[in-house]
Amino acid sequence: MAVGTIQTSILTDIANAIRYQAGVATTFRPSQMAAAVAALDGTDAGGYVERPYMELESGVLSSAVFDDIADAIRAQNGSSDQYAPGEMAAAILGLTWDTGVKARAILTGDGTLEFNYRDGRSSDEGTIAQCWDVDPAGYASDTVRPWHAARAQVKRVVFDSDWSGAGVTNYAYWCTGMLALSEVCGFEQCSGATDVRQMFTSCTSLDSIYATSFDNSAIASYASVLYGCNRLVGGTGYVPTSTAGKAALSLGSSGVLTDPNADARTWVWGHLYVDGELVIKASDTPEASRALTCSGRVCTNAHYQAAGCTPWYDSRASVRLATFAADLATATLASIDYWFYSHTALLTVSGWENVRGLASLRYAMNGCSGLVSLDLSGFDPSSLKDLFYAFAQCKALETIYADSTWTLPSGCSGLGTFYNDTRLKGGNGTEYSSSAYGYARMVIDREGQAGYLTAAD
Repeated sequence: MAVGTIQTSILTDIANAIRYQAGVATTFRPSQMAAAVAALDGTDAGGYVERPYMELESGVLSSAVFDDIADAIRAQNGSSDQYAPGEMAAAILGLTWDTGVKARAILTGDGTLEFNYRDGRSSDEGTIAQCWDVDPAGYASDTVRPWHAARAQVKRVVFDSDWSGAGVTNYAYWCTGMLALSEVCGFEQCSGATDVRQMFTSCTSLDSIYATSFDNSAIASYASVLYGCNRLVGGTGYVPTSTAGKAALSLGSSGVLTDPNADARTWVWGHLYVDGELVIKASDTPEASRALTCSGRVCTNAHYQAAGCTPWYDSRASVRLATFAADLATATLASIDYWFYSHTALLTVSGWENVRGLASLRYAMNGCSGLVSLDLSGFDPSSLKDLFYAFAQCKALETIYADSTWTLPSGCSGLGTFYNDTRLKGGNGTEYSSSAYGYARMVIDREGQAGYLTAAD
């Protein structure tokens, strides 16, 4: 796309501004100017030569030339300003460089917030979009951290290998409310932290904090450090409660940190399509021919502690059909705790025959008030252990089908499995009772055995 007629003097002014800042006599084609601006680092080579205006007074250029120059200027000055071609030379002459060894927070174009400690502004993660100095003393609230206005853009946080040299110990509020943040890398660089209050509060998409080691012994303040992190899973499958404190900032069986070299978590993906079908499958690739509402992963060996643990939770009102895909037959879904919690529009759940190794359904379908029947045909119950409030508050639920061979394993338990499912009735006529709604009724209703299941064959 062309921008129309452009004065050649504008290009000369831009080139002269580049030459002045770099201290060179180099000539530049229009297509080379963006790269030349991006390469400026405050070094004056001492050889500046101003070039005169060209005899040709105007010409036609692609808009991409000026778009690229503007992007390069913004990457240098960290602004979000728009620049007309005639404003670019002045913007280049106005550039100053962030030099010296200091702690910096750098937001890259792909949504990575990088913390590093080095001489000069640079990034190991990508093209710099914005940059801020970090106050080593910390911040009194999330609104005063300099990157607060950019919080919605942050998808990833990285503490670089040089970060520990900054000597920062106060991390209170650093990532509060970063709703799109999914992973933190290099957390070992924060060892020795003393204050982590609300560091990850309301990071509702955060599922991984990677660290090869971490020393939490100096932490004195940690209130609500993980509050609202309902998707967070440690490397062994540990899921924190909303009140978890400094002890949870650790590796191992009771910690939320994941050693990238020893990650024992397994994942499946949920793809929610515009037509209302949620397909849960082993592959992270949705069907290209179908319009997608949302997509994301969920850990199969994590016992989630609260609603909001799934990437489709915020769109649950759109979920009318849930399907366990055939490729799950090669995976182990040890737990689906809270996966369908309060999915009031859900009408059908199919593909149970593809579910293997399921041990826990804690609150799995609690509050699915639109569900009238549920067909568990083909599902193997031999691994079941926890049915705590699994199907509670399904007020429209009338029938649950299962294979006639259905048998609960020894050791399976669960209070409130069918709590308040007042319409539920077993295949032999056993009606719901307000005094019998626990796991013991998760059996085929037949002569001599009262249950709420109906034999499907």
